[in-house]
Amino acid sequence: MTRALETVVIIVALCSLWPIILGYQWAQAAWYKLGLLAVVLAAMVWVTSRRISRIRAAAAEARRKRDEAERSGRPPWLGG
Repeated sequence: MTRALETVVIIVALCSLWPIILGYQWAQAAWYKLGLLAVVLAAMVWVTSRRISRIRAAAAEARRKRDEAERSGRPPWLGG
């Protein structure tokens, strides 16, 4: 569920940049640049921190499995 929410946040963040890229005048307004884009930036920081924590957890799990396999002398796919 949270991965789907993160994906939606990423898509919304990318879509929020298009009015600036396309040069719409209303995209130059302060509410857009300081309001909406600040909220989108905060959301992207949240997504980044969650994804980095998942990467670190996966690396720790891989390290644990590798160490366990080295101690037992059997490959981890054989049930270590």
